[in-house]
Amino acid sequence: MAWWQPSWRTTAGALAVLALAGCSAFGVGQTEPPQVDPNTLPADYKSGLMAFLRNNPFDLVGTSEAALSPPELKAFGNESRYVACLRVAGPNMRKEKMIVYYGGAINQFTDAGESCKSAVYQPFPELPAMFAQLRKS
Repeated sequence: MAWWQPSWRTTAGALAVLALAGCSAFGVGQTEPPQVDPNTLPADYKSGLMAFLRNNPFDLVGTSEAALSPPELKAFGNESRYVACLRVAGPNMRKEKMIVYYGGAINQFTDAGESCKSAVYQPFPELPAMFAQLRKS
């Protein structure tokens, strides 16, 4: 007599576990992640940018003036994305940044180059005020 003889219940239980494990590997019983529309208009782009820059200031803390363009659809190769442009100035700096949105959220924050030449800027005094608060703390 062998020292271990599996019962039919042990065998059936082991087969059931293996079958369920196999199903989960193939996505059975799992839901697909929700589809994101890449060109969703950013809902509150100003406060979203403020939160983003609070966590990632990108050497902009010395900003004394800021201007921001509202997001607009721009072509990127065969696709379009919402893009906003940010212009900041400080005692020893002047920078233009391009903010690219995907699904209504910030996806890229890069130097603007030629992409923001036609942007229509509006004053954005909230940004220098936030950076002044960050310097104090």
